[in-house]
Amino acid sequence: MKLYLDDRRTPPRDGGYVSADNYADFLALLDKYRDCLEEVSLDYDLGWDSLFTGFDALKYMKKHDIKPQHINVHSTHFPGREKMLAYAVSNFPDVLVTGSPDFN
Repeated sequence: MKLYLDDRRTPPRDGGYVSADNYADFLALLDKYRDCLEEVSLDYDLGWDSLFTGFDALKYMKKHDIKPQHINVHSTHFPGREKMLAYAVSNFPDVLVTGSPDFN
């Protein structure tokens, strides 16, 4: 299963992603598919009215021991992207971590 978190963009059509456009929906998907996660692709900013970011999603994954095979940070928000990449590399040492900005 591949999960995609972004409030504005849609995942690549041919990527086979299940998408969420907000933090709460993404957490529900993480919990549902936690044992069969191939990849998660994360944006940093989740809307002007959101109290959460993609970084919060990473912290949730760490706290709940959710380890996909691959974490991609596709955010174009440079400071947020760098923060997320550093956290993912440090906290998910057995996971492939990439920083491919913006699929679309």
